[in-house]
Amino acid sequence: MKTKIIGHRGGAAGYPENTLIAFRKAVELGADGVEFDVQLTKDGEVVVIHDEFIDRTMNGSGLVKNHTLKELKEMNVGEFFSSDFKEEKIPTLKEVLEIVKGLEIINIELKNYLSYPKLEEKVLKLVDQFKIRDKVIISSFNHYSLEKVKKLQPAAKTGALLMSKMINPSDYVFKRGFNSLHMHFLTFDQKIIEKSHFMGIETCAYTVNYPSAAADLLKNGIDMIITDDIEMVQKVREKNDII
Repeated sequence: MKTKIIGHRGGAAGYPENTLIAFRKAVELGADGVEFDVQLTKDGEVVVIHDEFIDRTMNGSGLVKNHTLKELKEMNVGEFFSSDFKEEKIPTLKEVLEIVKGLEIINIELKNYLSYPKLEEKVLKLVDQFKIRDKVIISSFNHYSLEKVKKLQPAAKTGALLMSKMINPSDYVFKRGFNSLHMHFLTFDQKIIEKSHFMGIETCAYTVNYPSAAADLLKNGIDMIITDDIEMVQKVREKNDII
């Protein structure tokens, strides 16, 4: 199976992360999929943003969950990157899905180190409204949250995010009924990939921004590569296909 290239927070080099313009560009570039993070606003709306605090990427301060959607929409999410993107506003999950619904893979990361009651239910409801359940992977570093997703919707695809290398990660994912193993690209090796495949588990490496790392992962048969530079990995994949 051909390795899928997934845009990290959009993954279009030269565009601010988790913005509508970045997702549109990812689609334009022919990415196989996109990855992005979701949290809840004070009034319970699902928004796409990575950090719990808005300070890094928005012209405001404080936690996402302490602001209403209206308050967040009054700020911008692109000026931190470049003044060219100062008109970009924080997107809702619905707005992003409208853009990326035609892609093969939509990786929604539940960013819930903080407590976000009903985040899982709200995300699953929107996914079903768009009728894209077969395309969506719900991932998280919070594996209790993934277990909740499986209880709510056993057929949902779940990806266990791991921060560091662990013993027998494939066994861990298999025993908990998750569908894919998402690890930092430096912690993957051929044995882990092969064992995962033997157990029916997909493999996904994040965040691959170096051509040599992408080439090694492609050679070892990784299923998905998450990257900040879609075009770079596309070129490496094309070269690898020729070889």
